[in-house]
Amino acid sequence: MLRTNKTLELIREGSSAVGTWLQLHSVAATRLLVAQGTFRWMLVDFEHTPVDHSTAGHIFGAVSDLSGGEITPVARVAAGTVDHIKHALDAGAQGVIVPMVNTAEEARDAVRFARFPPRGERGGGGMLPHVGFGVNAPDYIAGANDEILVGVQIETVQGVANIREILAVEGIDLVFIGPNDLHLSLGLPARFWSPEPSFQDAVRTVTEACREHGMPFGTLCREAASVRDRVDDGFTFVGLASDLHFMLTRAGEEYGSLHGLAEPASTWCNMVNLDRLPDSLRGLPRS
Repeated sequence: MLRTNKTLELIREGSSAVGTWLQLHSVAATRLLVAQGTFRWMLVDFEHTPVDHSTAGHIFGAVSDLSGGEITPVARVAAGTVDHIKHALDAGAQGVIVPMVNTAEEARDAVRFARFPPRGERGGGGMLPHVGFGVNAPDYIAGANDEILVGVQIETVQGVANIREILAVEGIDLVFIGPNDLHLSLGLPARFWSPEPSFQDAVRTVTEACREHGMPFGTLCREAASVRDRVDDGFTFVGLASDLHFMLTRAGEEYGSLHGLAEPASTWCNMVNLDRLPDSLRGLPRS
């Protein structure tokens, strides 16, 4: 029997699914995170931290197999690259987030190449992805259209303006608001979240349209407090930092505790500020 996509199941019923970004592209680190059972989905980022397809396949397999299907392996593909969608899904991803979607036509392309016929043009594909769903390839192909999450990432002024046309495209499961790039598109400094009126107006435009269409929506957060705020706002697919962020945060906290350094309030990840080091350490070489 084909495993259900637990993340897709949750967001379709309006429940929250909290996951994380995988930037380290380490199978060992991924296995350690999966074993904690903390997240509902884990996303490999093909867009800003390129990863080879073989490594991605091992990571997707580690997520789905080690968790017994309880954690969904997802890929954020590079914008405008159809081959990434097919490669990611054939490597074992059980969902894709397509960034920089500005028009309904771009949204249709995302759906078209993520779905098997007759709803898309993905084609028969490889033999690996069915393993993560616990069935043979023919059974996987027969049921995958209903279990593969297809999300479009809205992060530009144009995407916000066209959101209703984008939502009218059949086959989209999720709208993901990319906060950093949306800030940039609005002429603001890149941030995960802010009270800036233009940013809040853009978010409101997208979320209100999603609610009208019954479409789940999500975003990425820096820390747990922000996740709670976004869930309270109605976001159901919510990312909490990344494996790299967790590592640097812990390292920064411990180093700061050891040397009496407060955590910088404005950084995305904890970083050592060498200008604030104790005098006893100023002789250490700087890298």
